[in-house]
Amino acid sequence: MWKIILLLSLIPLVGVWLGRHWFWTGVRMEGMRHDCGTSVRELRERLGLPAGRRGTETDAAALGNAVRECGLLLLEKEGNRLAKARIKGAYLTKVMPALLCVIAFFACFRMRPLLAFSAAVGVFALWTLVRATGMAIEYRAVARGAEALKSSRALKRLADEDEVIRCAKASVWNTVWPF
Repeated sequence: MWKIILLLSLIPLVGVWLGRHWFWTGVRMEGMRHDCGTSVRELRERLGLPAGRRGTETDAAALGNAVRECGLLLLEKEGNRLAKARIKGAYLTKVMPALLCVIAFFACFRMRPLLAFSAAVGVFALWTLVRATGMAIEYRAVARGAEALKSSRALKRLADEDEVIRCAKASVWNTVWPF
């Protein structure tokens, strides 16, 4: 039984990992080498949002993440319920790996360890699938953030703006994986 659960759980996990590696990793590496001269804090302030904690990065990858997050917050301000649910789900995603480890540890005392491990991987795969099905709202947030970025003229060069939007579109894959 535990082999079937583990095999079925690994299929979406490997698929999402490959998608994240294919679409996000290369763009992030290129974006980290592209300095835009505007910090995340300045970008968020120009888009009319609070500065946030991570505000010193100036590379295109960090600004792309910020544009996606700002778009999500702007959609939430406009009353989009899916954006609000996606933001609240991001908090649970941060604690999910630690919670699964604790549950799997204590489940080892109650049932067989391999079954407990496969159940934890199954819950992790289910949560990853739930996050993957919500990528549409993330793409809508990128479009809203790109619209706000273009209207605010927060970046100095048009090439910087294009690179940040490219990184923002690719950063959607970063939200699916819980780590």
